[in-house]
Amino acid sequence: MGQVDIYWDMASRAVTIVSEAISACLFAQFMTPFLKKRRYAWEAGGVYFLVMLVIYLVPYEFSGTFANMAALLVVFAVICLRDRNDCCGQCGVTCQKSKGREIRNVEQKVFLVALMDLIEWFTHGITMIFRDILFYTVLFSEEIMNKPSMVYWGYYLVVEMIYVALRFVIMFFLFRLIDHVYIYKRENMDKRELALLLTVLLSVLAGHFAFNYFFQIYSLDDQWHMWNMNLAYNWIKALYQAASFAAILSSIVLYQSMKSSNRREKEEAVLEEQIASMKRHISEVETLYKDIRGIKHDMGNHVMVLESLWQKGSQQEAASYLANLKEEFQEVSSGFRTGNPVTDVILMEKEREARGKGIAFLCNFHYPEGGQVNAFDVSIILTNGVNNAIEGAMTCSRPYIRIESFQKNNAYLIEIKNCYTGKLLFDGETGIPMTMKADKEEHGCGIANIRKVARKYFGEIEIRQDGEDFVLHVMLMLQYPQ
Repeated sequence: MGQVDIYWDMASRAVTIVSEAISACLFAQFMTPFLKKRRYAWEAGGVYFLVMLVIYLVPYEFSGTFANMAALLVVFAVICLRDRNDCCGQCGVTCQKSKGREIRNVEQKVFLVALMDLIEWFTHGITMIFRDILFYTVLFSEEIMNKPSMVYWGYYLVVEMIYVALRFVIMFFLFRLIDHVYIYKRENMDKRELALLLTVLLSVLAGHFAFNYFFQIYSLDDQWHMWNMNLAYNWIKALYQAASFAAILSSIVLYQSMKSSNRREKEEAVLEEQIASMKRHISEVETLYKDIRGIKHDMGNHVMVLESLWQKGSQQEAASYLANLKEEFQEVSSGFRTGNPVTDVILMEKEREARGKGIAFLCNFHYPEGGQVNAFDVSIILTNGVNNAIEGAMTCSRPYIRIESFQKNNAYLIEIKNCYTGKLLFDGETGIPMTMKADKEEHGCGIANIRKVARKYFGEIEIRQDGEDFVLHVMLMLQYPQ
């Protein structure tokens, strides 16, 4: 092999290796928001590159479509092995029972791997159009072809560098479009949703295999690449690929729209349940006030009875009567004085629930003074916040919940703090913590409803974890009547 031939071989190999490295990096970047940890995506991308590099060293017959599919199957295996649920599904946290961890969101991984294969094919097909234009206008021009061999090789190298750069730009652009329309990346995909998306993907994959099949048959028969004999081939394929990508993008938009609709329905269902709970609390408040009014009405009679017993010297009967009266007062008297009867009843109920589960319940909550705030909105914050706190505290050996409120001018802050032994994972899109429990979507709806209330009052929520302390802050900006 002459020196010039060595240079041509080196350039061809370099272009292939750099192209595969670009694909591996963009695959990893694309997968990152779908997986629990960033390193899982980059591990999968690294494995993809290594597999393609090894396959590149075997005979040509195993390259192309089958090589790419083999590498992506290895990628699928890697992300399935690495991206697993760290929970047994009973407590929502990492525990000893989770040794046999299940693969997380398998259906979504199937979709992503199939999608990545098609994106790589789309990129190659579209980029080949520009590569052909450069070849015919630059390398095949009479002026350039008459240049010395090394000069001509230099032009070839520049053209290939432009091709690699275009490949990067087009693949990056396609992945960015998918990333933009695929909003709920961390939510589970069920089998019906996968079937819906695969209906489009499999149709495109069928076209993918058909193009490759006819290309290989033509090449074997004529010993020439189809695009060398028929210049329209690459244009037809690129148009098919562009239309196919548009169809896939539309199917993802439809799928995400369905997800958004389902999420709204769940949030509304949770809200309706809380409205029913609020009505029950208001009914309890009315009953409480009715009992208090009844006792107040009878207070004069009670005083007269006690005076009569005392005058008759029946101290023992008077003490017994007084004890019964005291017990009756305790039954109708709330243990909380928050400044609003509705929040009194909610906190009394949540305290009873928490203490029944062995959770220490500390409360220094005061209803905001003077501001125009709806008791129903505050009840949504307390109900959802304390429910989540009880769920989290149950993971601890010494569980506790602490509720406090602070007010300065028109800024009103509610703090709900509890112990939590797990590690929070935050949804990159919503900023809401995720849980590994089966009902995690409803759990997220509770936090979403708290955020809705906060934003209604031009406020916001803050969620953080300090060691084993989980803290939820809810800020409301109150308005006062003029």
